[in-house]
Amino acid sequence: MNVRETVSGNESVELRRPAEVLDALVLGGGFGGMYMLYRLRELGLKVTALEAGSDVGGAWYWNRYPGARCDVESLVYSYSFSPIIDAEWRWSERYAAQPEILRYMSFVCDRLDLRKDIHFNSRLASARYDKETNLWTFVTEGGDVYTARHFISSAGPISAPIWPDIPGRESFKGELYHTALWPRNEPDLAGKRVGVIGTGSSGTQLIPLVAEQAKHLTVFVRTPNYHALANNRPLTDADQERWGHMRDSVRRRLRTWEILGSGDLFMSEEELATRKHPGDHYTAEQRREILRRRWEFGGAVMPRAFADVMTNEAVNEEICSFLREKIAEIVKDPETAEILTPRTFKFGTKRICVGTNFYETFNRDNVEAVDVKANPIERFTEKGVVVGGKEIELDVVICASGFDAVTGALTVLDIRGADGQAIKDVWSHGSETYLGFGVAGFPNLHMIGGPGSPSVLVNVVMANEYQVDWIANLIDFMRRNNHQRIDVDPDAQAKWAQTVRDAVKGTVLENAESWYVGINVPGKARGILAYAGGIANYIKACDAVAESGYEGFRFS
Repeated sequence: MNVRETVSGNESVELRRPAEVLDALVLGGGFGGMYMLYRLRELGLKVTALEAGSDVGGAWYWNRYPGARCDVESLVYSYSFSPIIDAEWRWSERYAAQPEILRYMSFVCDRLDLRKDIHFNSRLASARYDKETNLWTFVTEGGDVYTARHFISSAGPISAPIWPDIPGRESFKGELYHTALWPRNEPDLAGKRVGVIGTGSSGTQLIPLVAEQAKHLTVFVRTPNYHALANNRPLTDADQERWGHMRDSVRRRLRTWEILGSGDLFMSEEELATRKHPGDHYTAEQRREILRRRWEFGGAVMPRAFADVMTNEAVNEEICSFLREKIAEIVKDPETAEILTPRTFKFGTKRICVGTNFYETFNRDNVEAVDVKANPIERFTEKGVVVGGKEIELDVVICASGFDAVTGALTVLDIRGADGQAIKDVWSHGSETYLGFGVAGFPNLHMIGGPGSPSVLVNVVMANEYQVDWIANLIDFMRRNNHQRIDVDPDAQAKWAQTVRDAVKGTVLENAESWYVGINVPGKARGILAYAGGIANYIKACDAVAESGYEGFRFS
């Protein structure tokens, strides 16, 4: 019998009870969720995926703002598990734009016949574990109810957008957009006064295209970031042929941290070799030449210029100085250049931006940079925003204000463990996990890209594939051994949490002031959200746990 119940504080809806108990429910239809669905289906399990959007894509479904583009090279920002997909898909550009990435994911979904097991337009509201039945019960905002043995979250590390903490937003009478909630129907910005709040990855990709449309563009700059030229280009037949020959070896190298594939895929062996040596292996002139060549090559390749970029403050500062000089060279107005110049943090402690014509855009007559570090935006008004006591009138405001990263996708949901505890409360003092996979007190919960995993610090697709395979093997192990429940040992979780903290000691990340440590969200516990010890060390640790019979987990 169906009943009515209040869901997520909204008006009550009729709950539609399930006809069967699933082996697993997968949350999310992005890269991780799609592959997880495929792997569990291959094991012969009954599995369903829930996706809030109307199609697959995850972050690439929602982040459809002008200029949205991957900052990892397309050829390695793709699945590696299927020779069929490799053979049938061809990327068109070095750095794929959002529409092409979405087409790729839709192609994979159709090619593997995944759609039949994905419920679209299904936003999860709550998930509760019943320790008497060892089952999870899920309720969507629309009132659909599912019951499953395993709960696998692939909600995504950047899927909970946050608005800027500026009073009066609801009073603004113009058009208001968030880059991560971009409308399907493209807004017309022609002839309008547009303001952009935020100069992170999304903002720096968006700004050059908005400037081409708007009558006037005002960019509100609080903390300028380091920005690298993408030097994007079409992929040639020669590129495709070379990729066919080197694909397997590159993918092996990706898992050993020799390269990350976020810009250095087609670098020469000589250029790649510099990352094996510390900065002082070279003279000052040689270091500058290495940085010059990497700048011209394009992409996020500066972090791997030398072996000690993240541990040697002098080498790190040398890169900072080099990039500051580039800003001064490109931006013609010295005052504007200074507003866009980072001076308060180490290189690599914020996500490095990659794009096209960002700095050049500020040489346009219709573009203005406003320093809101010295004079913060005071409030929204009906006509715009107030900065330094002066109202700046705007027709459109675009917020590129980021995300409650890594944990936010789960803490916004009502997820309760074996004793009724909410995950948002458990993580209120720090987001501890075991290997990034599980959380003590939440049996049969498995996370892809969760806190304590490499997550946003590595090639996300590659990391997702590894984690999916690991989770699939774990669930298969439980099935073969007749285990219905798996719990995380709190001591093992505490030990891994310390390992995550130790990984940033002695690096510039130790004193990071960015969303990497959660400071962009008021009230969020400060702490490094992702494991920064490298994908190779992470794989080694996880493989060792699996080979030991999953030490640190308790089965029943």
